[in-house]
Amino acid sequence: MEWIGPAPIYDSGSSLWFAKPQALIRADGKLTCKPFKQDHNEQIKLVTSFDWLDLSALQGIEEEVRAIFNGSLFVDEARCEAICRALQQRINMLAEIIRARNPQSWVDDQSTDVHENIAYSGLQEADDDMGR
Repeated sequence: MEWIGPAPIYDSGSSLWFAKPQALIRADGKLTCKPFKQDHNEQIKLVTSFDWLDLSALQGIEEEVRAIFNGSLFVDEARCEAICRALQQRINMLAEIIRARNPQSWVDDQSTDVHENIAYSGLQEADDDMGR
């Protein structure tokens, strides 16, 4: 319980494909992320060790997500199911990354770093979704 300093905000409110139409909710879809790198594939490489992570604790997470979204005015059943599917796929992708990782083989490519701290505007992801 020692104060070290301010911590970055890791939850920007832009998770769970919040700006994606239901048809584009996919684990392998292009998502813009902003904390450190511009996309998830580059950002996950910043994790130097997954020794602390117990993926088995995520078993059944879909049921918890369904319970949270139950009765939501903003997330209907079809969107909830799409999110649950994509979330499980992301967990499976992470498990594969952990299994296949060789930490000594990766060097931080700073060309994908976020250079400007901007709030979500919707414009970049809309362009990405349209292939621009």
